[in-house]
Amino acid sequence: MSTILRTVVFGVLFALHFISNAQKQDSVLQLQEVIIEQSRLGSYAISKYTLKVDSLTLQLANAGSLADLLRKFGYGHLRSYGPGGLATASFRGTGSSHTAVLWNGINLSSPLSGQLDLSQVPVSFVDDASLQTGGVASLYGNGSIGGTIHLNNTARFNDGLKLNALVTAGSFDSYYQGFGASWSAKKFISSTKFFVNNAKNDFVFLNKNIFPAKEETREHSAFHQKGFLQQNYWQPNSKHLLTLKFWYQDNTYEVPNPSSVSRKAEAMEQNTFYRAAAGWHFNHQFFDLNYQGAFIKHDLDYTDPSASINSKNTFNTIINSMEVNFLVLKSISMTSGINYTWEQGLVDAFGGDAPQRNRIALFSAAKWIPFTKLELALAVREELVDGSSTPVAPSFTIKWKPAKGIEVFESTSRNYRIPTFNDLYWKGAGGQGNTDLKPELSFSNELGFSYFSPISTSKSSLSFKAAAFSNSVNDWILWSPVTPSIWSPQNVKKVWSRGIETQASARSVISKVAVELSAQYTFTRSTNDEIYENSNSNELNKQLMLTPMQEGSITGRALWKGYSLSAIASYTGKQYTDGDNNEFNAMEAYAVTSLWIHKSVSLKSTSVILMGEVNNIFNTDYQSRPGYPMPGRNYKLGVTFNFNKPN
Repeated sequence: MSTILRTVVFGVLFALHFISNAQKQDSVLQLQEVIIEQSRLGSYAISKYTLKVDSLTLQLANAGSLADLLRKFGYGHLRSYGPGGLATASFRGTGSSHTAVLWNGINLSSPLSGQLDLSQVPVSFVDDASLQTGGVASLYGNGSIGGTIHLNNTARFNDGLKLNALVTAGSFDSYYQGFGASWSAKKFISSTKFFVNNAKNDFVFLNKNIFPAKEETREHSAFHQKGFLQQNYWQPNSKHLLTLKFWYQDNTYEVPNPSSVSRKAEAMEQNTFYRAAAGWHFNHQFFDLNYQGAFIKHDLDYTDPSASINSKNTFNTIINSMEVNFLVLKSISMTSGINYTWEQGLVDAFGGDAPQRNRIALFSAAKWIPFTKLELALAVREELVDGSSTPVAPSFTIKWKPAKGIEVFESTSRNYRIPTFNDLYWKGAGGQGNTDLKPELSFSNELGFSYFSPISTSKSSLSFKAAAFSNSVNDWILWSPVTPSIWSPQNVKKVWSRGIETQASARSVISKVAVELSAQYTFTRSTNDEIYENSNSNELNKQLMLTPMQEGSITGRALWKGYSLSAIASYTGKQYTDGDNNEFNAMEAYAVTSLWIHKSVSLKSTSVILMGEVNNIFNTDYQSRPGYPMPGRNYKLGVTFNFNKPN
């Protein structure tokens, strides 16, 4: 056993020693009235650059998917294949499989592809969301190289009965219906949510893939989604909290052809998944213990009669995690834990094989606050995959507060991503997996500062944050041709991404009108720093395909007497469609502007919210991926009913 593993195990045993010998005293880590998540790992990411999705933004995007939210509000780079199509997130010039997506601490990324389709995450099922850029594999594990998306559900005890219903209708025969009901007593909470989402997506677009270019109607692009989320919380006393969650969803998609293909599309995709999670939180004196277990089953059936394809894909995942948090001294807190993950892939293209793997990760983290203005955190994780050790993932972060409202932060980390089942075992037509692949390994550094206007009685506030980052990924896995007809994944290159990220916001009250202006900007230079054998040397020092150097957004809001008006303009820079950075084939930069208006009316225990939105006001012709056009100007109207009877 390595020194790192011994250190982690010692941390766990040290925590358990404190548990077994604790003396009675007032609890330091009490359960809060509002529970966001059981895990406290996030408190050790003290200097990470974070984009917090505020409650109003979640409300504005409540009738759509997480992909819609990221696209409309400019949070990070979204790799989207059109409305209802595959949508994944990419941060700091890395790939989609370099973003971990955590639901209440549970990693939802597929072991088959290493990704999560964000178009299958309804915003109405999320109470709290944030995007953390930069690698944090020491805390969150495999795949957290470019960033981590946190999706959480919240609970408030003794809050009474709440009912809500949401109905929207919009362009291209899009309809959304959602319903939620919750009962919150002193010791028990039960919450139920349903949704149904449909769209035909028969929008008109300008097809530039034919000559001469002409307007066409998007065909075979409809989708239908329905889902159910049940949550239960039980707090028998101040020391124990038990949770149980179940998420079921069924998604049916018509898969359109790229606009460059003239034949009629016939492909269909059926996605069905079940996610169940159970948790126990034990809080006693100066420590707490968190256990979480989860089971995920995901079925994906893809058929294309025109190509005689009928492919069935299933993966099953079981996750068990135990985490212990405790205080060593008043200024030092620690956490140690173990995570066991079992994964299985059942895929037709695996040639009859049903691969399984067992992953055991041990981790420890410590945070020290030597004095009020300084915080330091150290974390380390080592994961064993079927007995073989992955690269050790340590991280060190520091945050200094030289003056009131000012923070300077620095972070250094090593992160990793293990090959997916598809990378290792694919045997389908035109592809061959590679069982000799090595894990991808990244070295990440970040330096930044932030300013928040000091708290006062003023009606105005100002905040600003900026960070410079560098991330080098070795042994990047890329599928490339090994023969004229066969593609296979190889560890083929070293990628270096670097750049800056900035956020700024200003708020004020002018003549009883609350006004907010915020902006985000990212510059990312992501290049092939080293090309390995059998690779195209022309790609050396070139920007990665479909990775814009510049992205940004500006949001303006005004609130007055129950009215809210929001406008956002997002910008995505030029993207190259080949590794040689051929200007002729590059996708042009584009900007999209959208507008929302809400009116809230309250009547005792009932409130009604009327909503209207106009997306792509200026009818911009653009595509996020080559051959997959996005809709022009479109509209949506909706109404939300809320009922609350407090205890």
